Amino acid sequence: MENQKQSIDNLMDAMFDYMRVIHRCEGTIFRYRRRWLKVKDFMLGKKIKYYDTDVEKAYLKSYLGHFDYHQLNRVEKDLVNVIEVLSEFQKTGRIIMGPRKHHPKVFEGDLGRTITDFIDYRENTLKLSKKTAQSYVIYLYPLYCHMNSKGIRHLRDIKASDILSYIEQMDTGASAKKHVTLITFRSFFKYLYEQHVLLVDYSRIIPKDNYKNQPKLPSSFTDEEIDALLKAVDRGNPKGKRDYAILLLATKLGLRASDICELKFENIIWERNIITFNQFKTGKAIELPLLPEIGNAIIDYLKHGRPVSEDSNCFIHVQAPYDRIHTSDIGNLVRRYITLAGINYSNRKHGPHSLRHSFASALLKENVPLPIISEALGHRNMESSMFYLRIDTNSLSKCALEVPSVPSCFYEQKGGYYYD
Repeated sequence: MENQKQSIDNLMDAMFDYMRVIHRCEGTIFRYRRRWLKVKDFMLGKKIKYYDTDVEKAYLKSYLGHFDYHQLNRVEKDLVNVIEVLSEFQKTGRIIMGPRKHHPKVFEGDLGRTITDFIDYRENTLKLSKKTAQSYVIYLYPLYCHMNSKGIRHLRDIKASDILSYIEQMDTGASAKKHVTLITFRSFFKYLYEQHVLLVDYSRIIPKDNYKNQPKLPSSFTDEEIDALLKAVDRGNPKGKRDYAILLLATKLGLRASDICELKFENIIWERNIITFNQFKTGKAIELPLLPEIGNAIIDYLKHGRPVSEDSNCFIHVQAPYDRIHTSDIGNLVRRYITLAGINYSNRKHGPHSLRHSFASALLKENVPLPIISEALGHRNMESSMFYLRIDTNSLSKCALEVPSVPSCFYEQKGGYYYD
């Protein structure tokens, strides 16, 4: 979009026109307008004529002070998101759909540089994936913020009490997260001691927890529930055509949400009736049959539901801008249709992965050999597939041993532990 100077009124008018073009409801527009009018009042008070990113920063600073986005509550984050949309639209002429990548976690100062060095060291020495390395950022960033809030800027100023005070205020309900966080802390402070950054090995004071990694049973749905789920989709409109094809890929082939999002036209080999791609999670190549039901649903969507777009991804948003869908979109639509189908999902997870579990469960009921299930799911090894054996109750019931009845003479015997 042009970089010419714009008044807040002109920018808001253009923004509202755009939001109506992409079919945003009046309730959403009203919510945005209410936030932006406060920015307008701020500009009037400061006698600022034109809006730009400097105005955005000044307004947010006046409202939130020197804030760290990741430390804000939900309401404050929503404020930042809504205000930033103005600058985003002013620069690009559009609103980015899907998850927005803003406010990366930044480590600064002596402490921040050391944390970054530790992450780089672990990534290089252990050959960690980018995703695993990013988990170190997630678990160490709150500690970094805690130290900054206490005015600790240098490693030499860290005391055992500072570390323990942070651990004490951690959420006790998130036991798995706390367990991994403590492991990460031990690795970090062990590294500082071994690299002679600290003279004291604080890894020894990190408390042990009693967390036991007991894998939960996979959540799955019955064949009848899957049928009800698919019937809940209104295939008479573009969104329904898209969603129906997505649900078939998840329930009939067990595709992960990430792989459905990444599915491109080139991955569908119509001449051979197969779908072939490299899995997003594992990178492993997989080839699956293009079942007639799935193929027909995709054709129906492409012919009568998919908006005109140059995007090479098969599934895109039904509203402009027509870019590819994200895993969060698939999660929302799965939960929506489960609710519409009237399926009772209490005590069960009901996201996209539960449909993958349901696919594996259906194969087990048909007595499909485990190696074939492993291949269909695209697992790297069969151990991952064995996880699903725990939901095959029919087969497990055959392993149960019959408990013999106790003869009556046992109760008539004289003496012994059970005799009174």
